[in-house]
Amino acid sequence: MLLRRALWVIPALAVPVALLIAGSAVFGGADDSPVGLSRPAPTAATLAEAANLPATFEPFVDFDLLDRASEPTPGPIPPLEATDAAAAPSSTSTTVSDTTTTASEATTTTTASGGTTTTTIAPATTTTTVAPATTTTTAGPAPPPSNGSGLRLWDTAWQIAAKADEGAMQQYVDRLAAATGTGGQNLTGFWFSVVNINQDINTPNGYGHSFGSFSSPDGAYLNDVERLLSMASGRSLKVGIVVAWDGPNQYSVENGKLTVDNAYQYGTTIAGQWTRPGFSGRNAIAAWIMGGDTTNDCCGGEHGAVWAEVVRGIKDAQAANGFSGPQILLHTAPGQHLNYVGASWLDAHAPQTGHCADAGTAVNWMQELANTGATIWGNGEMRYEEISWSCNGNSPITPQQVRDDVIAMKNLGTMGNFVYGFDPRWNASSPGSVGMSGSGVSAGLQLILDEPGLIRPR
Repeated sequence: MLLRRALWVIPALAVPVALLIAGSAVFGGADDSPVGLSRPAPTAATLAEAANLPATFEPFVDFDLLDRASEPTPGPIPPLEATDAAAAPSSTSTTVSDTTTTASEATTTTTASGGTTTTTIAPATTTTTVAPATTTTTAGPAPPPSNGSGLRLWDTAWQIAAKADEGAMQQYVDRLAAATGTGGQNLTGFWFSVVNINQDINTPNGYGHSFGSFSSPDGAYLNDVERLLSMASGRSLKVGIVVAWDGPNQYSVENGKLTVDNAYQYGTTIAGQWTRPGFSGRNAIAAWIMGGDTTNDCCGGEHGAVWAEVVRGIKDAQAANGFSGPQILLHTAPGQHLNYVGASWLDAHAPQTGHCADAGTAVNWMQELANTGATIWGNGEMRYEEISWSCNGNSPITPQQVRDDVIAMKNLGTMGNFVYGFDPRWNASSPGSVGMSGSGVSAGLQLILDEPGLIRPR
């Protein structure tokens, strides 16, 4: 029994031993490498495949960056084109430096031993050098003097409304508009008085009409003035209107005909008609002028209340007509240039320095006015060409003297206008035939117009 059990154990042990020996024969002997999965040794085939791999790998490239870097570098930015040489006296150029981008190649190293491949890819290197933008400004030549920087020139035809008829008015306006200097300089317009300044205000005019009164001006007379405005507008001339000449023999404020009681109504009447909508002549009106030659308005403005009421009437009428633009100016007697400084109704001063004051005296007076801070429109009356008074030795004022007067006023730099006068013309009933004939203007006026840079074209 015991023997029979031993015999059974022997086959049971023999079978596993036999199986263990067979497995070793199939899978090989023990491996000395560490426990775990192991890679088989490279064969000739795998070594050949590795040898055929490229030496380097293509690195990552930002093609958009390269495209931008390959574009031509912009050159200097050209200066803006100037539409007017005077508006662009200098030129500006801007230079921007180049930008350089360098991308280093990736490097691949393959080592056959042990089947190890090592690839090293250096990051692309971009070197950008940007120099600060350089702006160079080159001052161009100074623009030549322009006639546009000169004074506006006005003639005086004080009595044209009070004396001239339609033919004389038209002749004067046409010839004044045609007067010109060698550089194209011309007159901006003329000043005149609504009423007669040397005779009674009801002396008939060239049409045979009389003014009437400041309380009730005659409609026919106002229509005659309206014709003059239309003529001026038709020739692109401007006018300054003296509403009522003030002085000892002018029958206006000083003689009690224009008063605080009728001044407002007078202002609304003349401005209401001459600035009404649809009347093209209203565009010729550049200024309403108060004052005159009085020496009884010298010390604080005894007539100021009258002028304030006239101005109030004018402005109310203009507003009702939807019209604006004309300035309110003051014309004074010589030596009274400081009158009404700071007056609320006054826009600017145009004092008369007169026919006895030389250029030096006139300069001093105008400078005194400028020193007050007052706005100066211009000189409203300086020495007239050909006038002869005892104060100037009864010698006629020469063409050179009137030219020098205008130059002196321009050189002050405080005004933009000059009112010129030719003595035989301002009081004439036919102003177009005196000193501004078909053969030309007076000698002094021509000198003024021809002086380079003195007078601006209208």
